[in-house]
Amino acid sequence: MTKPLDVLIAGAGPAGLATAIRLRQRLREANREASVVVIDKAPKLGYHNLSGAVFESGCLDALVPGWREEKDPFIQGMVPVQRDEMFFLTQTGARQVPVALVPKAMHHTGDHAISINRLVRWLGAVAKREGAEIHLGFSGREPILDGEAVRGLRLADQGRSTHGDHPPGMLAGETIEARVTVFCDGSRGVLSRQLGERLRPSRNPQVYSIGVKQLIKLPKDNDFGEGRVIHTLGYPCPSDVFGGGFLYDMGNNEVAVGLILGLDWRYPDLNPQRELERLREHPVIAELLKGGEVTATGVKTIPEGGFYSLPSLVTEGALLAGDAAGFVNMRKIKGIHYAILSGIAAADTIFDALERDDFSEQALLPYKKALGRTVLEPLRSARNFRQVFQLGLHLGAPLSAVQHLLPFGLPTKPDHEALRPGLRLHHDDATGMDKATFVNLSGANHREDEPSHIVIRDPALCESCEKEYGAPCVQLCPGEVYRMRDHRILLSPSNCMHDGSCSVKCPHQNVIWTAPEGGEGPRYRKM
Repeated sequence: MTKPLDVLIAGAGPAGLATAIRLRQRLREANREASVVVIDKAPKLGYHNLSGAVFESGCLDALVPGWREEKDPFIQGMVPVQRDEMFFLTQTGARQVPVALVPKAMHHTGDHAISINRLVRWLGAVAKREGAEIHLGFSGREPILDGEAVRGLRLADQGRSTHGDHPPGMLAGETIEARVTVFCDGSRGVLSRQLGERLRPSRNPQVYSIGVKQLIKLPKDNDFGEGRVIHTLGYPCPSDVFGGGFLYDMGNNEVAVGLILGLDWRYPDLNPQRELERLREHPVIAELLKGGEVTATGVKTIPEGGFYSLPSLVTEGALLAGDAAGFVNMRKIKGIHYAILSGIAAADTIFDALERDDFSEQALLPYKKALGRTVLEPLRSARNFRQVFQLGLHLGAPLSAVQHLLPFGLPTKPDHEALRPGLRLHHDDATGMDKATFVNLSGANHREDEPSHIVIRDPALCESCEKEYGAPCVQLCPGEVYRMRDHRILLSPSNCMHDGSCSVKCPHQNVIWTAPEGGEGPRYRKM
């Protein structure tokens, strides 16, 4: 029988790689040896990572001392934020929000605009240098559970046919046993969701936003400005839809443009990809991006329920970190530095557990204390931030300034419960990029003759959903995974960009997002 790994990390994003780096550092300093293995479903580091991203880079001081002097292209390409602005957009104009009215937590001067793909590639190189093993193209199917204890992971099969049979060359998913497993598989991660269903539920259900993003190459003589960061409120979001836009200078005449929309919207016909086009076509935004060409696209969900939506972070043999744990502070609209800090805390906790040879829940509970000042306290200070915006922008914005003074936690409801059958936006005025082009520029790709990783529980429900709601999954999905033909649901899972928003927003919770084969999905290179 194969000996269990010491530490298995599911997910090679900022949280997982930070865990690996810190743990290998601690082991080296103690002159100890233990196996530290990272797996990820992406074929290359960073391919499944997407963010805005304005990054609080100071967290790297604790992880990789001296990082500022490295000559790596990622370090050299980080763009210091020099000009930080917020605008309120009307349908035809824009008004700058005075700096004094912008909450301090939303000030970004001193941060860095980065590509999270390049951050992950750099962290991966550091982890390998420290002695961690990283295995890509391996998709986790399910945790190995013994009651509430975790004993490792089972991987997804590779090479099954469309009908699920076993053709020659099929590789059955392996079972990987480990003394402790760190779940860092991101927002809506298959593994962390399964684990969460077995543990004590959070006080509030998790709620999400969807973020749609484009990278735009501007002409050399553009007027956007170096080190410039812009956030927008208002148009194209209706006042009762939480969200806003962003434009970040990424260097080399490239600008990241995106729109974040709370998935608790009420409108069955809201189409996030088209709303991003409406933002780009706004007169003020269009002037900033004049002559630009879209070179890359992407989408992801953002867990934003905050402090009261955190799951059980520890059980016997397992910890959760990063987006998989919900460590996103919506008052800052940031999560990357919390992912890295949670990875550091996870590694320190695991190192002590290795020293004692004890991976019980009690032995891993110090993880929560280690998260306290750097992660949990900031989340607690923003504990009601997202909830007050359930009242709409005009009430939510002023209440957000005092939400931390409330002596109790405001509740949340699952996002799909907000849909109202009779409401329609009828936003058909955008003329830009279509969904087929959007998904093509994401690099999304899956083997056409494999079983669908998107499962419809009851296809008959889709027919009634079309009559009642107008099939919101068709509108929602930026990848055109869902279509209705003759009142029947048709799937194109090869277009899937792995954001999982369909399973969040389906009004009947009729969509199950399972583990796809390893090595498939989007291929984000600069996002």
